[in-house]
Amino acid sequence: MGEYQGDVTVIADGAEHSATADLRSWAELPEAVPLAPDEAAGLTDWNGKIDVAAGEDAAWGVMDAEERLLRMPDGRTGDFVVSRRYFGTGILLITGSGDPPF
Repeated sequence: MGEYQGDVTVIADGAEHSATADLRSWAELPEAVPLAPDEAAGLTDWNGKIDVAAGEDAAWGVMDAEERLLRMPDGRTGDFVVSRRYFGTGILLITGSGDPPF
């Protein structure tokens, strides 16, 4: 459905971190969703990779945060959880919650 590659701001428990992102979103197929067709319209999933510019320590802070937001350059935001991280780097694999912010 959509893709975004570029700069983002990661907000973790109020602390802001510059990052680059490679994100994707897609719509659920109506036959895969156990809802009425009018309720299923617009359901999307999104995920991807973020690379926190400040490196490994900042990535740990994002991973350990209670609240995480991804803010796009235009100001839109999306909640996410960290699915996996690459040790020794600032790279985090994320899964979005709610509508994609891109």
